[in-house]
Amino acid sequence: MSENVKNDNHLRDVRIMSERLSLLYYHMVKNIIEEVGEERAEELVKKIILDYGTDCGLNTKANVEALGEEAIIENYHLGNDLPSVGWEKKDGRTIYCPFADVWKKLDFEKWGRLYCFVDQAKYEGYNKDLRCFHDKNLLDGDDCCIVRVENLKK
Repeated sequence: MSENVKNDNHLRDVRIMSERLSLLYYHMVKNIIEEVGEERAEELVKKIILDYGTDCGLNTKANVEALGEEAIIENYHLGNDLPSVGWEKKDGRTIYCPFADVWKKLDFEKWGRLYCFVDQAKYEGYNKDLRCFHDKNLLDGDDCCIVRVENLKK
């Protein structure tokens, strides 16, 4: 554990919770694979992530609108989508993701990467005109994650 994490209770708490959630996802998916096979498991996981991400996006939208703001990309950050600590960013790139860190250690990149499609579902749930792209992803072997969001109407 880095010195930064040891000395910051909030960061440590988010990292602990992130580790637990990524382990929960790992065990859930692993058991789904064992029960129904890889092909059907992939279909189910994609459906689950789509439903989950859409709910997250709708929740973010509700939070933004409760502030009297419009659900546009410029206001997305107002919706409390993710914790303000836990991930490490540099120059607009995510260089550390606590979920990816766990899934890489478990050799679970393929299935962890399916989780990342939560981003596409979140943004579309938030605003149907938004499309999200992963230009880079740590679970694809890249050195960072780059998420790009575009408005289809612009």
